[in-house]
Amino acid sequence: MLVMDEDNQEDRSGSARGETSRRSYVRMLGALGIGGALSGVAATSSRNAGIAAAQSQEAASIAVSDSGTTVDDDVSHLDFGESISVTDTDADTVTVRGETNPNVVDVRDDLGVEPEADDLWGAIEDHYYSFEPTERNHCYKIPAGTWYVDTDNVHFGAHEFLGIVGEPFAVLEVTDQDVDRLMTVGTIDTSLPNAQRTVLRNVQVDISGEYDAGICRWYTYRYGLIENVSMRGQRNKREPTYGGDLHTIMVDGRLPTTTNVIRNCHLVNGDTYYDRDSHFGFAIPFASEIYNRGTNHWESCKAAGYISHGFYVSHDSGRNVLSDCHTHNCGAAHIRLGTNDSAQNCRISMTEHPGVPWTGLWLEDDGNQRIDGLNVTNEVRKNTELVRLTQDGPARLTNVSLTDTGTDGRAIRIDDSGDAQAVFDRCSLTDRTSPSVSDYAVSVRSSRVTFTDCEFDVSSQSSTDRHGLFVTDGDGSIDRIRIDGCSIDSDDASLRFAESGADHSVESSFFDGLVMSDPDTELSNVLWTGNRHYGETDFRGERVQWQGDFNFGYEL
Repeated sequence: MLVMDEDNQEDRSGSARGETSRRSYVRMLGALGIGGALSGVAATSSRNAGIAAAQSQEAASIAVSDSGTTVDDDVSHLDFGESISVTDTDADTVTVRGETNPNVVDVRDDLGVEPEADDLWGAIEDHYYSFEPTERNHCYKIPAGTWYVDTDNVHFGAHEFLGIVGEPFAVLEVTDQDVDRLMTVGTIDTSLPNAQRTVLRNVQVDISGEYDAGICRWYTYRYGLIENVSMRGQRNKREPTYGGDLHTIMVDGRLPTTTNVIRNCHLVNGDTYYDRDSHFGFAIPFASEIYNRGTNHWESCKAAGYISHGFYVSHDSGRNVLSDCHTHNCGAAHIRLGTNDSAQNCRISMTEHPGVPWTGLWLEDDGNQRIDGLNVTNEVRKNTELVRLTQDGPARLTNVSLTDTGTDGRAIRIDDSGDAQAVFDRCSLTDRTSPSVSDYAVSVRSSRVTFTDCEFDVSSQSSTDRHGLFVTDGDGSIDRIRIDGCSIDSDDASLRFAESGADHSVESSFFDGLVMSDPDTELSNVLWTGNRHYGETDFRGERVQWQGDFNFGYEL
């Protein structure tokens, strides 16, 4: 279990302000009762939709006579008399429209930051903390270019809205080796004030050269959006001088009502490999930790070349939903899901060994996972398996396609609690491995496992046989295995029961290889009907009260 360090930092808000900028001047029009109207007008800008507090008012403009007078903090009342005009403008007026929304801060125009010169991150931090938490309602617009990050781990602890957005796209270049992480958003503590709404979009973090840093750890209260975020350069987490944070992108929703969307984020340059027996200590690309109670939607994200996982989203009480995500050449588990998590139309691919043990999909914790449309392709040696189930509750895997041309290891291992059903529906395995030891492609070590309409095509490319489905846990009994409408073709044994059990159902299935049970097994109350046996059938153990008829190639 991964547990982060405490990142609760003091809110450094200050009440002292100098002269009010033109932007702040517009905010103060609230004294005239028109501040809300200005906000509504500004929110109609299509460019800023979803960033400011949107209001469905029709776009308009308001002209205010500009006398050049400085409005200071001690001004409590503004009397414009007859000077407010909404019809005419001339050279002596200030026009407020949606594109100059007072909640949008242009980092160059408003903060005076120059690209490839000034510390953008420090300037944003100073501006952020110049407001009280309830007044922090800003989107920092970063124009195209390369902008320096010299400040470590800016803590955006509490705000109504925070946006950091490249328009159209910006590069954030880390230029200080002491930067371990760009930002922390919110706090583990859910008491107010907190990080209400947060957006990070259209940026690339550059850590190329002798730098390493994670991007963010977010603890969101209402919602968060991370979109079109990528990394240039390879992580180097274990570098002793400047190695950065464990996490690259980590998101926790702190309330059951919190929703986060992480969309189209690419972390494809991996982490630097250091030779050691364990993979622990390397950087993780995408994660949700034990503090997550909300729902995270991971959409069209990609991780490649990381030593420690691709998506590490287990061990929390919230929910993670992966859709159209892809992991490539990662160590540990490519996709590691916990209770109530799901993955739809995702892909796992292996063309190079990561140098540490790895597995593809790993389900754990309390169950209720749903997998639909997973595609796994492997060309390298496996230390474990392509799909591993160790959860303590039900799970359903539908339309899972596995293609394995590597060496050794299993394709599927089911070793859950057995208290709830694990279902494989319309799943396929094409196994063309070159094993050095005789092994089974599918290992069933738990009760209540169901295979419906599945096809396992197993054929060794070496001189060592590759077998099909093996039922055993080496201790006790395994009950209620159901195989319905499946096809299992292998070099020698298509199906082997090496463990005693009761109430199995094997129906309407095709077995091209040996079907057998070991001499010390007892299989009772088995339904065996409508099957086709094209290989030898050899039940050596005891069979008690079997039921069935109409089997081709085998009679009860």
